[in-house]
Amino acid sequence: MLCNALLEAAIERRASDGLELELCIEDRVGLLSDITRIFRENRLAIQRAEISTKSGNAVDTFYVTDLTRNHVDPGTVDSIKQEIGQTILQIKHNSHQSPKPAQETTMSFMFGNFFKYPRLQKLKAK
Repeated sequence: MLCNALLEAAIERRASDGLELELCIEDRVGLLSDITRIFRENRLAIQRAEISTKSGNAVDTFYVTDLTRNHVDPGTVDSIKQEIGQTILQIKHNSHQSPKPAQETTMSFMFGNFFKYPRLQKLKAK
């Protein structure tokens, strides 16, 4: 019974993580910093992130909410996708609409207000 309660609690926590965004792009120095800056500039809070690199490509999943831990405005998502790239950033799941079952991940971080850095160079090459 304790295991069931722990599993339910884990699913409930994950269900409140927010909008799941997946980023697939060639890895480079400063990529994570640039991505988190773009989220911050668009007033998004990273609730959780799964960061990995496979064959030289960054495959990162971010769970984001607005700064008050509420739904992310679709216009904000569109703005971020335009800045990062339509095919690079995909919406995988919106946990505010339906819960997602727990799954094993390679690495997770809690960011909160960790990213309060000055503006860095834009993600897109000019």
